[in-house]
Amino acid sequence: MKAKFLFLIDLFFVIRPLLLVPVWGFAVFGYWRFKGFTLTDLPRAWSLIQYQELLWVVVFSLSVAVVYILNQIADIDVDRENSGKPLIASGVVSLKSAIAVSVLLSTVSIFLPLMFSRPVISVLSVLTIIIGTVYSFKPFYFSGRPFFDFLSNATGYGVIAFGAGWSIAGGDFFCLEFVRASLPYFLLMSAGSISSTMPDRPGDLASGKNTTAVVFGNFRAHLLALLFLLGSGIIAIITSDIIVILCFAGSLPFYTGYIFKPNQFWTESTYKVGGALCMVCAGILVPVMIPAAMVVFFLTWLYFRIRHGVSYPSLVPGDS
Repeated sequence: MKAKFLFLIDLFFVIRPLLLVPVWGFAVFGYWRFKGFTLTDLPRAWSLIQYQELLWVVVFSLSVAVVYILNQIADIDVDRENSGKPLIASGVVSLKSAIAVSVLLSTVSIFLPLMFSRPVISVLSVLTIIIGTVYSFKPFYFSGRPFFDFLSNATGYGVIAFGAGWSIAGGDFFCLEFVRASLPYFLLMSAGSISSTMPDRPGDLASGKNTTAVVFGNFRAHLLALLFLLGSGIIAIITSDIIVILCFAGSLPFYTGYIFKPNQFWTESTYKVGGALCMVCAGILVPVMIPAAMVVFFLTWLYFRIRHGVSYPSLVPGDS
């Protein structure tokens, strides 16, 4: 009985639930932007949020969980080179079990919305899984190609996840309004995606994975990320998106700090601080995000500490 329980727990964490929190966050941004809520009247906005609608964000995010499993399957060799406790690469979860979980979650994320007349969520789930497949596997292997690596992530979060929230709120994709609303989030995620791959450069380089950071080097990759960050801030000012403005303003000092001292602390601070700011903002917009994120964070930390004896996750940047 204990072995079966641990097996189920391992299967749950192979979907990397902590990484689903940013998906929920970007969907919340899309929901909030279409509804037209403002920060000046938060209590009224909170009372107007249809929380039952946001359950579809969770259903959609299952397709992203599939992508995380596919990426782990494709990157077994790379994960063995990099730090952490990759569950599939380390053999904690078998390849057969991982594939079974991905099939189950794909089925739920695609067909459940169809059963409840949410075809757009089904389409977005399919698009997510397609992008995840070409991102992870050859011959496309976008995760190992410069530009395609971060553009795939930025599209997944800043366009598709954002679009899921936008759609749940009643919005239409085929309009200039959606492009204007999603563009700063796409650029913000482009910056964060580039920055998050920089610590993995040694392992990626050793395994022949040509990420943007590997091809251009961490410093030049960081300058590119900074350019995207600046672009997100400028467009956010033009479109009066206070959320992106706050994330931009809070992240900029850490991106600037890396230029003067490109060590591990500043490398990790860029995306960890930026990501945390985004999730804090999402929690302010939709308060239920705060306890949900805290529970997922604590359970993930507890699982890896007790089950594997490692400290993960950590929001504290390392020293160098």
